[in-house]
Amino acid sequence: MTINFIPNDPRAGATAPAMRPQPRRATRPAGRSGFIYSNTSLEGVALPGTPKFLFWQAREAAIAAVQAWEASAGPHKLWQGSRKKLPLLQDAGEDLNAFYDRDTFSFFHQTVGNTTFFSGASTDVVAHEVGHGLLDSVRPDFFDVNFLEVGAFHEAFGDCMAMLTAISDLETRQKLLATAPDLRRRNFVESTAEDLSRGIGLAFPGHNASEPRHAFNGFKFQIPSTLPSNGGPGALINEVHSFGMVFTGCFWDLIANLFAAQAQHTEATLLTAARLAGELLIAGAKAAVVTPRFMQSVGRAMTLADGSLHAGANRVAIRDAFGRHNILLGSNTMLAPSMALAGAAPKKASIDAATRKDLLLRMGAVRGATLSLSAGDLFGTKVVNAVQTRTVDLGKLSAQLKGVVAMAQDPVMVGASGGRAAVMGAVPHNADTDREVQAFVESLLVHRRIAFEKPAKAGRGAKGARAAVAQSGHLSHATHAIKTVGGKKVLQRTRFQCMCRVCL
Repeated sequence: MTINFIPNDPRAGATAPAMRPQPRRATRPAGRSGFIYSNTSLEGVALPGTPKFLFWQAREAAIAAVQAWEASAGPHKLWQGSRKKLPLLQDAGEDLNAFYDRDTFSFFHQTVGNTTFFSGASTDVVAHEVGHGLLDSVRPDFFDVNFLEVGAFHEAFGDCMAMLTAISDLETRQKLLATAPDLRRRNFVESTAEDLSRGIGLAFPGHNASEPRHAFNGFKFQIPSTLPSNGGPGALINEVHSFGMVFTGCFWDLIANLFAAQAQHTEATLLTAARLAGELLIAGAKAAVVTPRFMQSVGRAMTLADGSLHAGANRVAIRDAFGRHNILLGSNTMLAPSMALAGAAPKKASIDAATRKDLLLRMGAVRGATLSLSAGDLFGTKVVNAVQTRTVDLGKLSAQLKGVVAMAQDPVMVGASGGRAAVMGAVPHNADTDREVQAFVESLLVHRRIAFEKPAKAGRGAKGARAAVAQSGHLSHATHAIKTVGGKKVLQRTRFQCMCRVCL
């Protein structure tokens, strides 16, 4: 028996594959990650706009996204928090939105004029949200980092997974090459979430998100806080979804570079190039050091991953892709000893007392800060990842944030030089980190992403997850909330959401 499936987005255009009947994908293997389904339907073809179609469309897209990850990174076994399955809510209520909040992958519908838009009907949107969950499963520390570039990378990663999911489809590859033989022009794969963008444009004419995000772009890196907070459709602004296009531009150019380097230019070699780009992206994301200039950090880690996995065969392709967007890598600087520390070279995940004392002094000796240590292997170079976590006061940014703090992370890699401990790379300056955190929170305030009211609690499982979504006030489109932790009011992330409609 077959189902109807849209391989890309309902509004991807005439050059994209149309809705087609196809066999349903197999249930995820017992030893791998999967989904908890609700409001299920019997297998069979159905028309768009019906609950039956929406269930099978969202299910197929979600499984396809995980399979695209696995084609580049191997089996995916657990979601964040060591959970085997997460609820997939194909229609959790009314909104022009979708989100991942660690408890669910949630999608919505909204009628604008005479048209009802279903975010769960877009393979782009479903793969994007599943992409958040996949990244969160290997780098859960990103979730609470208060740097705009880290949030922007998370959004970009979702779009990268949407593109990898699309290119995993044979008919999509064939039609893509018919439209853009060298990938160097606008097309339906590098454009994401066209249908949802159309809905936002009808509801809020002139909104930044009313233009689909494009990975084929000429955006150049700029410090996010120097950009305007708002802008017209598709403009580069100081907002995570928009700024993420700088990184997706690098990734799309990397796919194009790798494809151009193939001896033949066929749908098969396009798949090879995309999977290689995905392998480097995921390996780089796993290894990247958290810094305010995080897109550069990921690019550097991707170059080091290529050196380890492919003897540097793709170094020029990576460097050129990032260079086109004004991100200069200099990857070896990540591993260069820059500052001698007291004490002996570190062993596994530990540093001696003299090294710890010296390191804390160089990091500012902040009262109340904590230092966490973990063993790291940066593609053959053994290091200790030392992360100082401390608070940044937010009271001066808004009266609503009086007495509220945000957590800041100051990461340092400690390695060896001449038998002694040494800083690898650089030591962050506290003042610079504070300003990056405050600039990020200012962006959250401008775009109304902070929920100042506490949502009610709900039960577990798919039913409880659906109730939690309804109770959380998703129409506010907040991504952060204020929670009491250890007697302090702390700003914390609650979700990654697809779009913002209230920041005009």
